[in-house]
Amino acid sequence: MPVESNAPYDHVVLISIDTMRSDALACNPIPLWPHKYHDIRPARTTVLDELAASGAYFPNVISAAPYTAAAHGAIFSGQYPLHNGLHEFYNGSLRAPSVFTYGRRAGRDTVLKTDFPIILGPQLGFTRDIDTYLVEEDDAFIDAVLARDSTVSCAHFGAVHAPYGFHNLAFGGDAYREKVAELTAELPPSLPFSDLLVESYRSPEDTELLVNYKRAIAYLHAEGQYDRLFQIYLDGVQHFLETRFTAFLDRLRERMAAAGRRMLLVLFADHGEEFDERTNGHFNSMAEAVLRVPLIIVGDDVAPGVHTNRIRTVDIAPTVLELAGIPAPATGVFDGRSLASVARGTQKLQGDAPAVAEAYTSELNEFVAYQQRQLSGQQPGALRHYLIGHAAYQDDRRAVRLTRQYSEWFQNIRPTEASWVEKFDESSVPRPVPDDDGADLLATLDDYRTALREPDQVPFTDEIRGQLRALGYSV
Repeated sequence: MPVESNAPYDHVVLISIDTMRSDALACNPIPLWPHKYHDIRPARTTVLDELAASGAYFPNVISAAPYTAAAHGAIFSGQYPLHNGLHEFYNGSLRAPSVFTYGRRAGRDTVLKTDFPIILGPQLGFTRDIDTYLVEEDDAFIDAVLARDSTVSCAHFGAVHAPYGFHNLAFGGDAYREKVAELTAELPPSLPFSDLLVESYRSPEDTELLVNYKRAIAYLHAEGQYDRLFQIYLDGVQHFLETRFTAFLDRLRERMAAAGRRMLLVLFADHGEEFDERTNGHFNSMAEAVLRVPLIIVGDDVAPGVHTNRIRTVDIAPTVLELAGIPAPATGVFDGRSLASVARGTQKLQGDAPAVAEAYTSELNEFVAYQQRQLSGQQPGALRHYLIGHAAYQDDRRAVRLTRQYSEWFQNIRPTEASWVEKFDESSVPRPVPDDDGADLLATLDDYRTALREPDQVPFTDEIRGQLRALGYSV
């Protein structure tokens, strides 16, 4: 039933749950994983199930990229990565106006809290148009939002990302130490492992725990234990929701109600997680379960309903701005379309939207060396990136083209040429179509790539050094 309200929202609160695949939610009506994994215990996702039931729930949203930076850039700007300036894994800067830009222009304060300051931070342009920037401070985020009369804000949570459910020692505590000990107990003494990348500031013990956790995950993948890995991931989703997120959401809603504030709540993910012969997690994968994410919108003028047709993450920004009554250009800016009328229940979602997704990456060893130079205060120099794969969606088909692939243990990237077409069945599960060359879909990808331009190298200015020092880095 349509819901109408003329009163503006005091606060627009975006919530990003990093690495939350769409069907990690128990309420998902078109799950992918039961068709692939066996003897799996689903996660208890009560808080998200109840949230989805209270608002407009979109379980079939295609992300523009399978990694945090480019995916969030597309979500915040409503533009695909090749258009907004941030398409590579760790190069470029978000140049396009964002929901925070438009919020500021409308006189609202802006707040961003992230668990990944190295990625969603000043280096890649995410603090532009942000008044208050916080790292891993859930309560301070709520305080900052309620301290203003009107805001556009985002709370980003990284705890569903590996190490699944824990994030770090501050949130994981002894349960995190015990899980790492359990996983590493079965490892052989020597492994060809070099994934030393971090997304946030960590103590020496925290860094060692993360590296050991990722080493164990890489070993299980090399051993083909995909079902076990997926269970570990789902257990992490449940642990995060029960130990951190539910309490956060309760506090946020209680304080909004006590203050008499109207809130538009928008929950989404940037990408999912998958395990099979081609994919270990999400690292530059075109797997459907990696690209398909959830979107939940809750507000006084939002009608509860489930909308299973395909939409895109670039649709989020124009939808949020229209629902919130924040002025934004009507044409010529967004690659996405506003679904405000669908969320309000005044229009039915028709058809499946066309979509594209791309993944760029660098040699892992080069990236590790680059990050170590950066965090030690040196000019990091250039970081080479390569297109590793992309996908195009049209109606009930999708085509995937891979141009490079990682070796086991991510030791190097090898050029490859592989493409295939899949068709979605009545349950929205993609099935291979061997006799379809996907020429029309691949042409869509070629057309999209005409927008490619050389990305800006990540700057390393005195201002960024100062911000990193404030976050605890010794630069």
